Amino acid sequence: MGLREDKVGTLEDAAAKRKARLQELKNRKRNIQDETEKKSGANEEDLPTPQVLFRNYRPESEVLAEGVLEPAKPADVEQMVTEQVTEATESVSALQQVELSSLAPKKVTFDLKRAIESRLEKLERATDRAIAELIRERLRDEAVRGQQDLVAAVNAGATVHAAHDDDD
Repeated sequence: MGLREDKVGTLEDAAAKRKARLQELKNRKRNIQDETEKKSGANEEDLPTPQVLFRNYRPESEVLAEGVLEPAKPADVEQMVTEQVTEATESVSALQQVELSSLAPKKVTFDLKRAIESRLEKLERATDRAIAELIRERLRDEAVRGQQDLVAAVNAGATVHAAHDDDD
């Protein structure tokens, strides 16, 4: 039983120490928060209070009536429109003075031909290779057929010669 009492005593001591540490941490946290509040409170006192401005709203209170702005007056749109119209007519007249025939290339397909020229060269090389390969295959086939024809002719001659020998 003595062991249990010793364990209970040490557990109570550990709990009391833990409780004291937690209390100390809470106090530190409160001190830090108080300091930050004091600093932020000092900053708030330095800042001016925001003034409320009303553009479209007419407040009933006289205190808020100070923040009412004068209604905005529209700009002179007629002058802006006339300037834009004159600029547009000047640019149209400048475009009419330039002839399209002087801007266009001599041949209609000139740009197209220049853009595709490199691709066409590659295709022409590939086409030449393919044609050469086909010619080589035909020559091989003819050589094989020629050898077969020669063999057939020799065999035919041998059979004729053998038949002629048999007749004698």
